[in-house]
Amino acid sequence: MTALVDRQKILAAAGSDKELAYKLRTYSGRVRFDLPEGAFDLVVEDGVPAGAEEVHADLAADVTFSAPAEFWSTAFSAAVPPAGYESCVVGMTRGLRIVGDFGGTVAPWQSGWARLYQVVRETVAGAPVRKPFQDPFRETDNAVGRYVYVSANGQEARIYYETSGHGPIPLLLQATAGADGRQYRHLLADPRMQERFTMYAYDLPYHGKSLPPIGVRWWEETYRPGRDGLINWVVAIADTLGLDNPYFMGCSVGGQLALDLAAERGDRFGAFISLNGWYGNPPLFDGFSNDMFRTPSIADSYAPALNFGATAPQAPEPNAHETYWIYRSAFPGIYAGDNDYFAYEHDLKENGHKIDAHAKPVYVVTGEYDPASDDDVNGGPAVEKFIPGAKFIKVAGLGHFAPCDDPIGFGDAIVPILDEVIAKAASAGQS
Repeated sequence: MTALVDRQKILAAAGSDKELAYKLRTYSGRVRFDLPEGAFDLVVEDGVPAGAEEVHADLAADVTFSAPAEFWSTAFSAAVPPAGYESCVVGMTRGLRIVGDFGGTVAPWQSGWARLYQVVRETVAGAPVRKPFQDPFRETDNAVGRYVYVSANGQEARIYYETSGHGPIPLLLQATAGADGRQYRHLLADPRMQERFTMYAYDLPYHGKSLPPIGVRWWEETYRPGRDGLINWVVAIADTLGLDNPYFMGCSVGGQLALDLAAERGDRFGAFISLNGWYGNPPLFDGFSNDMFRTPSIADSYAPALNFGATAPQAPEPNAHETYWIYRSAFPGIYAGDNDYFAYEHDLKENGHKIDAHAKPVYVVTGEYDPASDDDVNGGPAVEKFIPGAKFIKVAGLGHFAPCDDPIGFGDAIVPILDEVIAKAASAGQS
């Protein structure tokens, strides 16, 4: 590995990278890469790496990238990295650590550290070829936005939703934790989807264009919706819109919710499509605490930066950054509340036995770069393994945020899967 890592080459690449300079703006200090065969420091001046030096014992680094030797050898092995090595964020599940003053240096510039990792990895191994940005559905980008008053959990909220399509099957679309229906804007415009479904991409209370419920003193309390609270809002939205046997498709936290709806309210929906949903809760990396996403001293930009790191390495660059934009525009603490459910409260070991996947189709569709895509104990594959009749499908090249970060690739993958779901529902006796 030593011959592959040329620190002057890395300095040249990092020093000329405009994205890195923007994301590390105002930071000056020493950043160490603790490689097993040749550690080195990058000296950064106002966001721009200006020097690459050997490590000196009397010069402490502000931030250190540290990982087992196996991590670096794998990360540097190919331009298209194996899943788990494509970013410093998912790299944390493989032993990578960014060590430093967390609140003062690591969290505020997380986007910069993530970009620096990419620059270093791609300078050594080569860069994956990203798909070109495409916008083929401009002529059918005709979603209509509306508001409706919805009551659930003893509260009333003015809910925003966008609807599109003229197909016979109603389809509810649930966004990821802390995000909103903008993630589905490309799917709403896809004529293939419009022919098959009438789609409803809604914003839960506290998300997107849906304000907190009326009368709730939200400025006095922590947002913690809970599994049952989320289920109740979704059912109430379906009831208020008068949807008969709708399909439900959600991503990430929405993927967890699809599975819990199948367990707890299987009677209310026609099919359940879980995008990157899990059976249980895979172990989180050491030191993780969801409370960091609601702690005032931790930069609000930290969670969006982490989620950007979960986009697929081949995803079109503008779409990957759009995913980041949506997260960055959310109110602080909402992601944390949704993530409480995602990471700790969803567990099919407790209620998976209630799912009848023969009566109502239950599909888990996972991108190759989802952190739990190969986990047959807690991840997506475990749903098929432990829930009779459920089906797991892994899609090459897609990531955890596929509807948003690679919408065309996602659409090409999901339409035939949904055709299979429709056929399966029909064979089970649904009209």
